[in-house]
Amino acid sequence: MPSDRKTELEHELEASRHENADLKKTIDLLSRQVYGRVMPGLYAIPAEKEIDATDYGAERTDHVSETKDGKLHESAASYHVSEPVLVPPDLPSDEMKLELPPSKSAGMSVVAYESAEAVAVRSPVVRRTIHRAMYVSDDGSGMASAAPVPALFPDPSGGGQMFDASFVAYVTDFYLAGMTFRTISERLKQESGIVISESALRELVLSAAEAIAPVCAALVVRTLPDWMNLRRMFEEAKAGGDWLADEFLKGIHALCELEDHARIRAERLGGAPEVLYRERRAVRLESARVAAKIFERCREMLPAQNPRSPLAEALRYAVEHEKTLSEFLYDPRLELSRANPETPVADPFAMLAICADECRSRGVSFRIWLEGTLVKFKQPNPPAPEALFPR
Repeated sequence: MPSDRKTELEHELEASRHENADLKKTIDLLSRQVYGRVMPGLYAIPAEKEIDATDYGAERTDHVSETKDGKLHESAASYHVSEPVLVPPDLPSDEMKLELPPSKSAGMSVVAYESAEAVAVRSPVVRRTIHRAMYVSDDGSGMASAAPVPALFPDPSGGGQMFDASFVAYVTDFYLAGMTFRTISERLKQESGIVISESALRELVLSAAEAIAPVCAALVVRTLPDWMNLRRMFEEAKAGGDWLADEFLKGIHALCELEDHARIRAERLGGAPEVLYRERRAVRLESARVAAKIFERCREMLPAQNPRSPLAEALRYAVEHEKTLSEFLYDPRLELSRANPETPVADPFAMLAICADECRSRGVSFRIWLEGTLVKFKQPNPPAPEALFPR
């Protein structure tokens, strides 16, 4: 790395240290003015990363894409990024404040703001200053709180630049739309003057995939054509107050009972595979009638439902996957259910693509959904993955 660039970064880090020290002094002063002492938990400024010459100038490890089925796929493996991100000083800027909602800040006062700077996207790419409110209780009890932590992603090359969730979602959306990282890098440089390497962009997209991996994994499992996934969908519809789902739950329960009956009889007769297959053939004539009734009712009821309701989702799932769901009826070697919710899905890029497809099928902007999901997962108590599915 050129020595003048390293010197510039050293100066920026030194300025950041002074700003952090000034912020701590301000918070301490305000706390003493209000309570006569420094209240605990008012700030949580991260430790600075010291500059190490070995972080720069290292040889880049070339990334080799994998070819599958005649298509080029990005490997999910991480690798070293050496090129620092360069952000032009004249980049447009904006500010935002992160504050607690009135219901959570009642009885508390803002004593200071913790500030951070990141590259963000709001139509143009901007240099955003984020002010995070810090609170203390008005009754002098010493209770302290803070606004939600911003969803920020560090420069993969080890520099001091931070990226807002909006920028990460912006880049990821381009990638999943079919753009290469080289094309995205050239576009950012041309439109915003930001110099960011292909490898750094790839690591940012990988960071997004890893951040929302629980949602992706739950969504992947749910999209598998399987009777137990269908049952969970009807159970969610019933829990939401749609009593019509009960009819389908009873049908799926009947299928499970028939399968249990075949298994129990086979175990009593010795449990050999050929015995189990024979018992399954005997009950699956009835199973075929039950399944046919379920699919027929799904097709009848689907047009009358709100397309985005949980019941409509379950009905549509059954109709779209009828062929796969029916496979067990004709092959005694197959179980009724083959889904394993604990099976890991290893490729984060593939999981992101599935999330993008799900958004498109629901008429939801993938970029907006991803940004919101990244923000929610950065909070101390993020929602359950199922609650963050595209709606």
